[in-house]
This record gives sequence, C-alpha cells and structure tokens, in this order.
Amino acid sequence: MDNQLMNNGTLPTKVKVFGTLFLFAQLLFAINNYGPHELPVLNLVFDEPWISAEETNRNALSAEAGQTFTFEDITKQAGLNNFKRAKVNSSNPSYLEVMAGGMAVGDVDGDDYEDIFFISMPSFDEHSDETVSPPSLYKNMGDSTFKDITEEMGLSDIKGYAQGVLFFDYNNDGRQDLYIASYDGGQLFRNNGNTFTDVTEVSGLNLKGLCGEYPCLSAAASAADYNRDGHLDLFIVNNVGWDVNNPEHYGERQLFPAFFDAQESFLFKSNGDGTFTNVTKESGVNNEGGKGLSAVWLDFSNNGWPDLYVANDLSRNRLYLNNEDGTFAELGAVAKVNEVKSSMGVNTADFNNSGSFDLVTTNLEGSMISLFRNYGDLRFDYATNYSGLNPSRRSSGWGIEFADFNHSGHLDLVMAAGPVWDVNPTGTENLFFRNQGNGRFEDATHSSGTFQNNNVSRGLALIDILNNGKPDLVISNIDGGSPQLLLNSTQNQNHWLKLKLEGTVSNRDAIGARVTLEQTDGHIIIQEVKAGGSYQSSSTKSLFFGLGKEEVKQLSIRWPSGHTQNLKDIPVDTTLHIIE
Repeated sequence: MDNQLMNNGTLPTKVKVFGTLFLFAQLLFAINNYGPHELPVLNLVFDEPWISAEETNRNALSAEAGQTFTFEDITKQAGLNNFKRAKVNSSNPSYLEVMAGGMAVGDVDGDDYEDIFFISMPSFDEHSDETVSPPSLYKNMGDSTFKDITEEMGLSDIKGYAQGVLFFDYNNDGRQDLYIASYDGGQLFRNNGNTFTDVTEVSGLNLKGLCGEYPCLSAAASAADYNRDGHLDLFIVNNVGWDVNNPEHYGERQLFPAFFDAQESFLFKSNGDGTFTNVTKESGVNNEGGKGLSAVWLDFSNNGWPDLYVANDLSRNRLYLNNEDGTFAELGAVAKVNEVKSSMGVNTADFNNSGSFDLVTTNLEGSMISLFRNYGDLRFDYATNYSGLNPSRRSSGWGIEFADFNHSGHLDLVMAAGPVWDVNPTGTENLFFRNQGNGRFEDATHSSGTFQNNNVSRGLALIDILNNGKPDLVISNIDGGSPQLLLNSTQNQNHWLKLKLEGTVSNRDAIGARVTLEQTDGHIIIQEVKAGGSYQSSSTKSLFFGLGKEEVKQLSIRWPSGHTQNLKDIPVDTTLHIIE
C-alpha cells in the first residue's frame, strides 16, 4: 500500500497541510500575476490591491501646488428643472428604467452656444399620474437660461425607449445631427438648420430584425472616421436581449444583465452620400458576448488611426486596434485592459501628461473606478490604487469626464454616481477628483461646492454654458429627478485656451484631431476631439486647455486626414476657431 496513505486510506495531516499551502500559494501567484480585473470571479469580490515596486514610491511625491475648483448649481434659474424623468416603478421595476440616462451637448442652431438634448421615457407604472417629460431639446439662450424647443425643431416623435444620444455631423454640412440609441428604436435625425428630419430609413440605420429574438437594446453610440475618408462612421453599442412585453423580465431580481443574453454591437460605415453600410462582420468589431453600455474612439496606438474601446457590463471589456485596412484586431488581453466588472461608463485622456492616452471605466459600488495608465506600445497598467481614486469605491459609477476645471494644466475627473436602483438609495454622491499634477488625484467632492449632491445620476457631459472657457457640467438624474447644470465658478488667475476645430479634408467635426500644446515652461498637453463616451452621452467637441501661469509656446494639430498644422504666437485667455 502507498506509504503516503494511513491505514484507513486517508492522507496524513502533514500531507494535507502542505498540499493546502501549495494550492493556496498557486492561487496567490495567479492573482498577483493577473489581478482580479483579469479573473471574472475575484473582481466581483474585491479590486486589485497589488502595486508594482516601480510605483510604490509614487505615493510619496509631493503634490504640485494648485487651487481647487468650485461649482454652482444653476439648474432652476436655467429653466432645466422643468425637465423631469419618470419615477422608477417601485413595485415592479424594469431594466430599461434604471439603465437609461443619456444626454448630448451640441450647438444645433449655429449661434455658438451649446444646447442640450435629454433622453426620457414614459412611466412604467400604469397607475402613475406624475407629469413626465418626453425626450427634449433645450436651446441655450446665451444668458444662462435654456428654452425647450423640442416640438418646433421636429423632435417630438421619438420611437422606442431612448437610452443614449449623440450629436455628430454625419453629412459634413456644418450642422450637428442627432442619433438617439433606443430599445426597439434607434433614429438618425438630420439637422436642416431650423428643424430636424428623421432620416433613419434612407440612411440605412434601421436596426429592425438585426438583433435576433428581441429588439435591439441600443445603449449608446460613438462616432469616428475609422477609415479616414473624411466622413464620420457610427458605432452602435447594444446591450442585452430583453422583452418589454414579457412579465418575467420585470422585477428587482431582473435588473442585472446576468439574466439576459448579450446582443451584438454594430459598426456602420459612412458611404459619403448620407447613407451607411453595416460593416460589422468584415470589420471584426461585433463585441461578441459583450453586454455593451458605452464606447469611445481614440488613437491609443499613436499611429493616426482611431481605435475603439467598449465598456461591457459583467463581460470582458474590449480594445479594438485599427489595422488601417478597414478591419480591427481585438487586443484587450494583450494590453491588459480586458477586465470583467460591471463597466458602465468609459472615457479617455492623458491624465498624467505622458504623451499617451489613458483609459478609465466606471463600475458598481465596491469595485472603484478602473484607471488604466498607458505606457505606449499597448502597455497599460491598472493605476486606480496608486492614483488616489480608491474613494470611488463608495459609489456606483456611470458617466465620467476629464477636464481641467481650475486651469492648472492638469486634467481633473468627475464621476456621476447612483445605485442601480433602491427604494431608499444611498451612495448617490457624485464624485469630484482634483489632479495634483504628480500622477495622483485627491477627493475634492466636499470642497467643490454647496450644491445638492444626492440624486440618482447616470449621464454626465461637459459644456461651456457662457462661452467663457470654463468647462461646466450637466448631469442627468433618473427616478423622478431633473438634470443638474453646474456652472464652473472657480476663480483664479490661471491662463486658459479653448479650441474649436473645423475639418475640411477631414470630417467637418474634426473628430480624431489631436492637439499637442507646448507651454513656455516646456509642459506638454495633448487632447483629442471625441464624439461619444462617458455613459450614453456626448460632450462638447471643444477642447479646453488650462495653462496655469504659463503661456503657449507652440500648438500642433494632427488632423484625421494626416495633415499636420503648426501654429505659433498663440494668444491666451481666449477661444480660437481653427480651420484645417
């Protein structure tokens, strides 16, 4: 008989102990090498706590001196408190009610003031007598007030149940067109200047029958000129197969995507004549198995071609690298950004002024923001812990935006927060983080203003309400809430520069244009024009540069066409409209 066995056929205690320790050591080794963001089970329990030795001393760096930032809630005086979302049906909540929350910022009438479109949907409570706003377009009157112009602009017939929204100039006529991502809908509206026209059918963007058994649950849309032909293409992010007519798909236990199958997302290529062709299959960006909620286009590989990152809920996030031939390679695992969490919103910026764009996603309460620092050459690492973003653990995150709110030369971060749904919600505090200029953020939530900060928030977008070069914020709130308009009230003597770019050979919106700004002290800031991201939302396409006490030495613009434009003798504290 094997001498390792006792007479009764069981292993000796010593062998059991050493065997258990060996297996435990193997588990620790696996976690240390892959991290919970790589392991689908572990990341639902705790976030990656391991910090490489290279980064250990980073926490000891002294923060660069700089002012904080403050905001003032002007929702009521702006007239946006008149817009109201339906309350969630507390007795029988639905997936659509708790997930939808997008908005879009864009200048629809060419008056240089940015307007706002909010999505909404009818109440799911058949006994409710509350007044609920439809999806609505609000015109910026230029004096901090907004006017509802939905009906007069021809936008009162929104089909399906709206989720996300995007402004982009799909036909290069200089006007902001509108795409609304919806459940059992999805519409493209052409901006005629004084009205919008539904061109969904003629443009080839009708999604009927494309998602199998159930209607498409389109959560968001994001635009870029992925083939650099001068026309914007459209990526539509689909989520899960859900049936509005099936009673078994309702209820508190059915509010999570684990109970539903993933839907394929779609890439539509612009034909340059106002129509689109579905090129999902040949391009390789169908997000197979992904339960998509948001996506962002950006040139992560620094080769001049836009890549795509998709945030998925309870399924792997994906990074699609542009092959420059109309196809993409999914390299999320190679880049180590293919984590599995409840990823809601996504955005990108060069938060540490390294010359490469970093990635950020929002997740459910307890999982924290996921910040991935880009070292270049598709080398990312998980930077949440050593960048000071651990306080984001206390809230479920949705919309997220980078902007230099105090013009310090370093991008700050804001996250819209709120539970999936709760009768008595907690963890509803939107979070504000100030960039200290040393690769770290500090929690500035309680110093950013005295405004109410306890709504159940979803979408988040940047806007310059007064055209004064200060990035302001607009936040969408669900469960009976009105949006919030936060005016940037920061006061300091820092310089700034705001850019509005216009393509000629490139797409008119200049989506994908990269600006490199060098200050007189050698500090370099890069930004890129985007259309889409955050959570089901789209921000202003203007770029805001904070300069601190310095001025601009030179400015370089790499247009999507590949042309580079270099500018010197740039004034500060002003807005420049630069044409390719």
